[in-house]
Amino acid sequence: MDLTKKSLCVFIHFGKTEYIPKYVEIYINELSLHFDEVIFVLNKRRLNTDLLLLNKNITSKIVKNEGYDLGMFYKVFQTINPADYRQIACINDSNILFRSLDPVFNWSTKQDCDFWGIIDSYEHPWFSTHENTYHLQSHFIVFNERAIEKLSEFFKSIHIDLILKEKNIKLLRRTVINEWEIGLTQYMIKNGLTTSTYISSKSFSEKYNSGKIRNVSQRLYPQLIKTGYPLLKKKIIFDRIWKERLRFQPSWKKLVIKFGQKDWEIKEMVHELMSMKTGMVKKLKFNILRLMKKL
Repeated sequence: MDLTKKSLCVFIHFGKTEYIPKYVEIYINELSLHFDEVIFVLNKRRLNTDLLLLNKNITSKIVKNEGYDLGMFYKVFQTINPADYRQIACINDSNILFRSLDPVFNWSTKQDCDFWGIIDSYEHPWFSTHENTYHLQSHFIVFNERAIEKLSEFFKSIHIDLILKEKNIKLLRRTVINEWEIGLTQYMIKNGLTTSTYISSKSFSEKYNSGKIRNVSQRLYPQLIKTGYPLLKKKIIFDRIWKERLRFQPSWKKLVIKFGQKDWEIKEMVHELMSMKTGMVKKLKFNILRLMKKL
């Protein structure tokens, strides 16, 4: 590894409001402690906020929302010289960070690999064209030099321009999962690159779920948090389906407050998340009532 080169984190945030949520501010400021540069990528929208609250090594870039995270990362990648960096991370805001990333990055310095992630997955979507669907979950991936060299080739291999132009939301989502979420890891492995993961979903499932491999970041999030995992999927807060609600799980709020970083504004962050959730519920009820009136 060439230590004269810099490390870069591309942090992707999609929002519909005019302000930057506290959970995003907390996450990106923590990342700025572990990378020389952070590019804060936002979807194009009106912003009524002060980005000066962010640390000095963070710059922002606003792009059109095309191709989900794949498209936003690709657009930033096209503006840099990859050869300038020994490490490039792609991290998004689909998780809440509530404790320090020091253990994760301390672990990473002991790994002899070309790219690594915070957690992996063996899930096999029915629409996937890959025989082997093992992958690093794309919300937190770090590429070292050999993997950085392969990224340009990877983007060409998936016909990125066609993905950016895709207007069918359902087809686009499946394509991004197949080509980016799964395809990226498989492309790197097939090209002889090595990988590692901070949390092995297979080992975790064997320990806490009788060996049946699950999406542990959703199904086993209390166990993850209690063992030191620093993230909580936003889906746990905002998108839990009725089957998940029937399954007994400890309160995510209590877990985040109990295990969260003591010198962070954790309670304020939780309060904001609850306010955001309440707003979403009210909007959903309003849309249902409006639909019923039309019937």
